[in-house]
Amino acid sequence: MAACAVILGAWDAKAQRFGNTPEDSTACIANNSLYQEFYKQKNYKDAYEPWSQVVKHCPKYHINTFIRGINIMKSMIASAATPAERDKYIDEYLALQDIKTAAFGEEYNNIAAKAKILTEYRPAQKEQIYNLYKEAAEKGGSNLDAQYCPLYVEATINYLHSIKANSEQMSVLFDAYDYASETLEHIVKQNKLALIEAQETADAKKIKKAETELNNSMSYLGMTEQMIEPFASCERIIEIYEPKFKANPNDIELLKKITTNLDRKNCTKSDLFFLATENLHKLEPTAKSAFMMGRMLMDKDKNKEAANYLEEAVKTFEDNDSKAKASYLLATALMNSGQYSAARTAAYQVAQYDKTLEGKAVLLVANMYLKSAVSCASHEGKIRGAAWVAYDEAARAKAIDPSIATEAQKVMNAAHSQWPSKEDMFFNSINQGSAFTVGCWIGKGTTARCR
Repeated sequence: MAACAVILGAWDAKAQRFGNTPEDSTACIANNSLYQEFYKQKNYKDAYEPWSQVVKHCPKYHINTFIRGINIMKSMIASAATPAERDKYIDEYLALQDIKTAAFGEEYNNIAAKAKILTEYRPAQKEQIYNLYKEAAEKGGSNLDAQYCPLYVEATINYLHSIKANSEQMSVLFDAYDYASETLEHIVKQNKLALIEAQETADAKKIKKAETELNNSMSYLGMTEQMIEPFASCERIIEIYEPKFKANPNDIELLKKITTNLDRKNCTKSDLFFLATENLHKLEPTAKSAFMMGRMLMDKDKNKEAANYLEEAVKTFEDNDSKAKASYLLATALMNSGQYSAARTAAYQVAQYDKTLEGKAVLLVANMYLKSAVSCASHEGKIRGAAWVAYDEAARAKAIDPSIATEAQKVMNAAHSQWPSKEDMFFNSINQGSAFTVGCWIGKGTTARCR
């Protein structure tokens, strides 16, 4: 009896993968082998029946059952003899996504896959397609596969066109866009970090994979921005949300939507953004609303006031991505208000939260040094040591982040133009290549050079 219990226990452990009975297991292995032979020959028609048996009796056998099922089902739909037969295969293809969910999870991606299938085979069902993508987004959050984000926005546009949506109804487009862009920005950020880690290992395969994933996610983000562009002028966004704001100026959820969408499309100088941001921070002060207040005040050239809100945002944000953005904006506000030392501290904080922004933050410091070249000059203003450290810092930023090379080079060129002449170096007893300490607020060592 004990031996039987052990055997049955072992079988139960395998049952989920191979089927519910020993007979299922035998049939599963045989059908799996058979359909794969046909599949390798791209004979999808003959692969269909044994593949169907694998799906029916042992769906957990391998994820490849579902990956290969895409080509098999597409082939069966394409070769259907009648409209009724075609509809039968489309229904089966849709149902396959539910089976995949039961076997391997990720319901949100499989719901989105249904929407994609309907888009291809039943495009007239625009409302259902939109609702499926919306459901997938709500259930998946930031875990939804990147490919579905622009498709969700596209489906929303198609649905709104189909119902001839008015301005009030168009707000759902910005809900979809806000979700898609935020999710893709998160994915791009993760892929950038993965690429940095891969480059540190010097593994060519890992680097290539990381580069591909980063390029794909950036492409999806670009597609999303391109699709929203015709609908996303400041005037159109304000037209959609201003009546809603006037009707419900204290609706917190509405205020969040207004401020997020206006901020995302750089419409922060509008009166609507000012009023909505102010109301939101009064009603529900959060790290994000503090960040928005800081951004708004910077746009109104009130940098000192902005810095107070941005300091609050840095302290209260919980995730490092948001802390990094707030720190960078804080550094900019402090720089704009002439508080260079504090601005430099804030800029160097950025990399602690997000290494991918380090180059931009270092370049900001280089600009501060450049702005200080005259005020921090020594030897009757002819030796602008700050121009040396500005050049050094801009070169460092360029090395850290090649994507800002052009901007960094401009700072390097501007700094180089302020280096002293050979005569100024000679008459001030400073030798080319000698060590030099820049005083003032900078307090940094560098190397003396002439232009």
